[in-house]
Amino acid sequence: MSPTDPLLMKHLVDGEIGHPALLVHDIGASLTDWEALIPALTITGHRTYTCDLPGHGQSLPFNQTAHFQTALYLAAFHRWVESLELIRAPILIGHGFGAYLCLRYALNHPQRVFRLVLINPLLTSEQISRPARLLNQLPWLASLAWRSFPNWTRRQLLGLIKNTSPGLYNQVWENYRRTAPLNQRIPTHLNDLSMNLEILPTRSLFIAGEADPLFDMSLLPPLLVDHAEITLVTLPGVGHRPHLEAASATNGLITKFLLGF
Repeated sequence: MSPTDPLLMKHLVDGEIGHPALLVHDIGASLTDWEALIPALTITGHRTYTCDLPGHGQSLPFNQTAHFQTALYLAAFHRWVESLELIRAPILIGHGFGAYLCLRYALNHPQRVFRLVLINPLLTSEQISRPARLLNQLPWLASLAWRSFPNWTRRQLLGLIKNTSPGLYNQVWENYRRTAPLNQRIPTHLNDLSMNLEILPTRSLFIAGEADPLFDMSLLPPLLVDHAEITLVTLPGVGHRPHLEAASATNGLITKFLLGF
């Protein structure tokens, strides 16, 4: 692939040896989201691969219409995983839309995934809050909201809870601001994955911030109640980013799950 190929995703590798774990961030974020989790994984025998999705972080933007975004993200993710030429089937760890990509890949390639960890996963467009959906779909409304209610608009699009610390608020906002404008929107034409959970090919951990203002996490328990191979842990008072808002608790849940406890 050419260095100017918009589907080429920048990535970093941490850990010399260990089971491969691929970490995939949400829309408007970057691979820096995983800085707290990486040490916990490498010290427990994993080698981590963190990526910047197209249009995010150090990856190039792609200048396509929103109509094609989901397909392009899926193509870029698939090409990235295959380019790593891993000997062992990897663990996939995804957040938000990154979890959607991980889940789609696992469903399409059941023999190529060892374990799944999904943090506040986007399974269906019905989860997206109504304000965020309108701001994504109506550019004129988003423009008006940015001018009239900038702080409210930021919180709606970033899924920030009211008591978010200033440090985390600034980190999330800077990542979003650096994202290519077209890639700041939640992609269109999502497949509804909520009905596919019964055919997940491997043991999976779902972590849900109960107070997520961006995605409705109350939809998860009814979907997962009858699936013995899926573990759901809900974190009260935690919003859209458990791995940042409650890093210690989230890291512990993930490492214990991967170690078989």
